Amino acid sequence: MQPGCTPSTTTICGIFTAYPVAQRVPHGIVFNPHGKITGLWFTNRTTDDTSGIVNFLPRAGKAKQYRTAATGSEPGSINYAPDYSLWFTESGANKVATIGSARVITDFDIPTPHSGPFDITRGPNGNMWFTEMTAGKIGTVAPSGAIKEYAVGAGTQPVDIITGPDRALWFTEAGVKRIGRLTTRGGLRQFHAGSQRLSGGLTVATDNALWFGQESQVGRMTTSGKLTEFDLPSGTYVTGAVFGGKGGGVLIGIIKRNGQGALVSVSPTGPMREYDLPQRYLLPIEMAQTADGAYWMSVLSIKKGASVSTLYNLR
Repeated sequence: MQPGCTPSTTTICGIFTAYPVAQRVPHGIVFNPHGKITGLWFTNRTTDDTSGIVNFLPRAGKAKQYRTAATGSEPGSINYAPDYSLWFTESGANKVATIGSARVITDFDIPTPHSGPFDITRGPNGNMWFTEMTAGKIGTVAPSGAIKEYAVGAGTQPVDIITGPDRALWFTEAGVKRIGRLTTRGGLRQFHAGSQRLSGGLTVATDNALWFGQESQVGRMTTSGKLTEFDLPSGTYVTGAVFGGKGGGVLIGIIKRNGQGALVSVSPTGPMREYDLPQRYLLPIEMAQTADGAYWMSVLSIKKGASVSTLYNLR
């Protein structure tokens, strides 16, 4: 912790707090800022009858789980819609699903079988947009549940997706080391994203650029496709979540060859600050920010058999 530091919506002091949860595989995480289902939510990405989404109440130390209708649906990422309902992918069930103020889950079948739905985001047109990793497609779902798909190429493996400052959908293509751009009418462009393998993580920062994770670097791309790459701390060999930072730049999850996991704050011009997780062998894979400015994250273990039934909070 920085001496004399007070955590706020604009300051990170480096204080990690661990919150053990009952769910075995927390994955997608989001803070819903408004509406009747406000608060912190995460998915439980299991392949048995415990799969579902969870409303987590940190102050009370309680969690309320809502299970999916399909057993072992393997929920992936979760995000809130313009009306503040929540939408999430179900990789194992090949569906996208939503929960609203009545707290009832409704799911919708994706037309392409075994499409591998993963990440989901709010689009600029009122729909939700999601990646289909296995099918090499981008899908969009209307509030009514109507789904349309756009092919981006076999083997492209689209992972994360986000609406860019230009109101287009941007996504990582981990299978071919590219960043894709798709308009709401289906216009597709693809940009070379460097020589390193992409981790899949992607975000838009306050500098209106796209930031994404590579093996040992973080990339910054403008909406015109101009690429800048920054080396991450020595020993980094895997990256995870990428999330907009305070005052510009991003936070990116990393893990080093010695097993130390961390969040690294990267400024728009490259200077970095590293925040080590209190437990080794854990990689931050999904992130959210609550109204008080705290960053919340789910983690993936690189050590076989290690539990990931914990959410971490960075202030």
